[in-house]
Amino acid sequence: MGRKPATVAQRQAARRHIQKAAAGVYAEQGATAVSVRAIALRAEVSVGTIYAHFGSLQGLMQSLWMEPVETINAQLAELAAGIVDPVARLEALLKTYVEVAGTRPELFRGAFLFVRPDTLPKPPRDPLDEAPFAALLIQAVSEGQALGRIRPGDPGLLAQLAWSGVHGCLALPINFDRLAFAAPDPLAMRMIEIVVADLTASTARDAVPDDRGEAP
Repeated sequence: MGRKPATVAQRQAARRHIQKAAAGVYAEQGATAVSVRAIALRAEVSVGTIYAHFGSLQGLMQSLWMEPVETINAQLAELAAGIVDPVARLEALLKTYVEVAGTRPELFRGAFLFVRPDTLPKPPRDPLDEAPFAALLIQAVSEGQALGRIRPGDPGLLAQLAWSGVHGCLALPINFDRLAFAAPDPLAMRMIEIVVADLTASTARDAVPDDRGEAP
């Protein structure tokens, strides 16, 4: 008599168990130690079980961060939908990004500071506007430009500059913890003030160059 197929709850529990093991290997031994065999050994399951649940090592590692990030993206979309003023929306989105980094540090490190080891295949590079958070920033910049509230320039590049500036304030104190940086959260909040002030500066000023180094 064959074994009964696993229930949805049992499959979800098995996935969570494997994800916990993968997160443990990554946290304790670093990205270079991550392998299907190491995770299977820690989870006390077969290598085939991991492939059955996640398809590949890349799929497993992405699931650690992407599932909770998708929930956050939905919350960000809801936040953005409730703010009509595009400048206020841009500021609120950036501040929420900082709050996520502060309140969920492990998620932030895994999703936004993850350095892909050479043993993991590199995924194809998607357009920036296909990333939900980037798309929300780009939309806010575009709407602000249409209203004359945000300086002219490529909306994607301006959104990327805003995101990069804030992210750098959060990442540098972590990546270079041997240096006496200011606390990342207040540093990032100050950067948001600077970024928003620059983007909303007089449109008479020169536009930010595009990715070819030319003014639009």
